[in-house]
Amino acid sequence: MKATRRWGILGLELATPIVLIALWWALSAHSSSPYFPPLKDIVHGFFQTWKGSNLTTDLLPSVLRFLVGFAIALLAGISIGLLLGLSPRARRDLSPLTEFSRALPIAALVPVGLVILGPGATMEIALIAFGCVWPILVASTDGVRGVDPVLLDTARAYGLSRRQRIRTVVLPAALPQIAAGVRIAIGIGIATMVIANIFGATSGLGYFVIQAQQSFDVLGTWAGLLMIGLIGVLANGLYLIVQHRLLAWHRGWRASTEGS
Repeated sequence: MKATRRWGILGLELATPIVLIALWWALSAHSSSPYFPPLKDIVHGFFQTWKGSNLTTDLLPSVLRFLVGFAIALLAGISIGLLLGLSPRARRDLSPLTEFSRALPIAALVPVGLVILGPGATMEIALIAFGCVWPILVASTDGVRGVDPVLLDTARAYGLSRRQRIRTVVLPAALPQIAAGVRIAIGIGIATMVIANIFGATSGLGYFVIQAQQSFDVLGTWAGLLMIGLIGVLANGLYLIVQHRLLAWHRGWRASTEGS
């Protein structure tokens, strides 16, 4: 029964985008608008765009910078989140700074990044890391604060050191909430990557889209937008696979609790 339900959900998830694409294809087949060409032309332009030099000059550098910036944010967000979650004093002292920083819009920080770091990969990576770190940090802090005190007292009674308690009790208990923050950060990171490309780079996906738009290359603009969306879908899908493995125990515990 569960297997049938799972396959039904999977079929529905696959059918929805297929139906939407089929509708788009049919409704746009005879379009004469220069801004909304037929989907057939958009798909052809997409493959023509990304099979050439744009793949190495725009797509791959953007993806690499996103991965580096995201990795920095992941490490910093979880580390600082652990500190803030475990230390009320640190949380109280740093709260004004963290609340101020995470309220800053990324687009407004591009000029600051250009002045301090100059245009190029370093500035883009720094902005991506800055944009991604806050949801991870907040989720990590709240996840650590939400750990059951009984678990910590039990671990302490068994003689576990502080490092052992963090590794075996705190992090596993906070992991579901951290995972939610990481998933939010993926979308923010992709958006930040595009913004940084548009305003502070001479290559990358955002730069390609804005150049295509300014030169009235409609198919090129659509190709860039579709690629950005596909990167988001792929990044989210890969992360869900990782999350599925990391949180298998959590889903099992929740299912057994709901069933009892």
